Amino acid sequence: MSQTRRGDAVSRWIRGVVALVYLLLAVTNLLALSGSARTVMTLLDSATAVLMGVAALSRRPGPRGEWLALLPIMDSVVLLAVTGGLHYSTTLMLTLLAVGAAVTSRRVMATATVLGVGGFAVTMLTQTHPPGAGLGYYSVQVAFAALIGGLLQEALRRRQGQLRRADEQVRMVADRFERLFDASPSGVAIADGDGRVVAANPAFCDLVGRPETEVVGSDVAPCLAEDGEHPVVRPDGSVRWAYQTVGHSVAGGRPWTLVQLQDITDRHLAEEAVRDSDRLLAAVAAAARRIRTGEDARATIVAAVRDLAAADNVSLLEPVTDSGRPAAGPVRELVVTDAAGADVIGTLVPLDGTSMTARVFRSGEPIFLTDPASDPRVSPALLKMIDGSSVLWQPVVAEGRVIGVLAVGWRRRVESVSDYRTRAVGLLADETALALEHERLLRRLERMAFTDTLTALPNRRAWQDAMDRRLAGAVTSGQPLTVAIADLDHFKRYNDTYGHTAGDELLQRAAAAFSAGLRDDDFLARWGGEEFVFVLPSTDAAQAVSVLERMRAALPDAQTCSIGVATWDHRETPSDLLQRADAALYAAKAAGRDRVHVAGGGRPAVRNPAA
Repeated sequence: MSQTRRGDAVSRWIRGVVALVYLLLAVTNLLALSGSARTVMTLLDSATAVLMGVAALSRRPGPRGEWLALLPIMDSVVLLAVTGGLHYSTTLMLTLLAVGAAVTSRRVMATATVLGVGGFAVTMLTQTHPPGAGLGYYSVQVAFAALIGGLLQEALRRRQGQLRRADEQVRMVADRFERLFDASPSGVAIADGDGRVVAANPAFCDLVGRPETEVVGSDVAPCLAEDGEHPVVRPDGSVRWAYQTVGHSVAGGRPWTLVQLQDITDRHLAEEAVRDSDRLLAAVAAAARRIRTGEDARATIVAAVRDLAAADNVSLLEPVTDSGRPAAGPVRELVVTDAAGADVIGTLVPLDGTSMTARVFRSGEPIFLTDPASDPRVSPALLKMIDGSSVLWQPVVAEGRVIGVLAVGWRRRVESVSDYRTRAVGLLADETALALEHERLLRRLERMAFTDTLTALPNRRAWQDAMDRRLAGAVTSGQPLTVAIADLDHFKRYNDTYGHTAGDELLQRAAAAFSAGLRDDDFLARWGGEEFVFVLPSTDAAQAVSVLERMRAALPDAQTCSIGVATWDHRETPSDLLQRADAALYAAKAAGRDRVHVAGGGRPAVRNPAA
């Protein structure tokens, strides 16, 4: 099934779910609402359910089907209009988020945003009764939901683009393999678990003297003799001698058999080329599998280079920072991150000299020396460590930038590196570059997933992981655990007065001030907007107030904040604990802001007399 068909199937599934949801909404509104609101919403929800159901049953709805996403937006706006209940704007918010996560068209998303936000605004302006004090709050929430929906939609588009490119790469690799398979001078046939030939290349058919239509589907058993030289009797009675190799493997949970027939003309050269090609393909496949699964492919590639180059030792050197991770700026030294055949992992090689490794890293050109001991640019200490008589340095290049060096050594003297060995090392150097770049990208994505981009603090997702670990520790130790939520006072007014850039800078400085006051085991995350959440292990309410007061006093520019505190009772869920802290925060705000309030107390634990 093509990617387009898979996408259509997913779209139909989503529309079917939406149809079911709106059918349930129609029933709910029929039972929950009254008067004209019940009639209008029941009919509108039913119509939406019918239209979505028809779209779900359509085999080819096409990209235009995404315009159906406007129906739920219209439903949400109409619900808000006919009921007049400001709290119904939450339905509109959820719908904006859902549309952002479901549609790929920027035009559809923009139209849905304009329709939803504009409809909300028009509805509020045309209400006969004032919507109440919560209008500003819900207006901000609707705008925020529209923004998040847009971000979700953009993330969806990018993810689909990545999947599309990955699919194209897979097809390109499959096409190359098919062309290689068909153009191979060796006869190759593939049989399934039932022993039936499912594919045979032209060379195989020519060698056995039968057309492909007869070979495919035939029994592979006559070819399953022991590996070695065997006669091949053709239908016309002629005999050809071939060296036969039979291999078995499991792929996709099914057993496969590979039969290879090689003409023994120039037998040794032909067999060596086939064997080396198979080994290289297996090495590349193994490295590719590790890269796809997110595993570290360094050891696999280094071992493959050693095997394919018939070398005694191979080392992979990468640029590092003081933390030991690959460097992003100017590189001053390399470190051996993986090796086979020599105990050199962790060895540092400075790049401020004239060493051969430094030269290859800077120039990006491979260098082979038959007798490196006679070259003053080669470190005698390095040759002693690897016991090398001949050495090849191969740069690892990604997007035109050298990101590492493969050092291949032989204990015996090697007069020249064959074309095959050079190509094998070069190809595996490319695989190394792909593996290192893939690892870098995964780390970056992992950091992004758990980090707030504005303040560089952990985000909600990271907080949840940290909270689970610290709760488990509190259960084991029996120590208290306290959670606090801090909210910068009058932050919206600050934004309106000084602008959003200044507001962002205030959030960053507040995050830095809070971080500076943390103890070793404390945890701080940005909860969203101007809110920050703390986890204080082994800390009771009184101790937490003392810690948080210091943090509150350290805020820059005389900025104040309100903090709600709740200590775990060793029974409630993390969600309930956080809700208690949130309720304490609202109590602190209601009492005049600029204070710390402990959940369960009738008065703030610490009150600012000047507030």
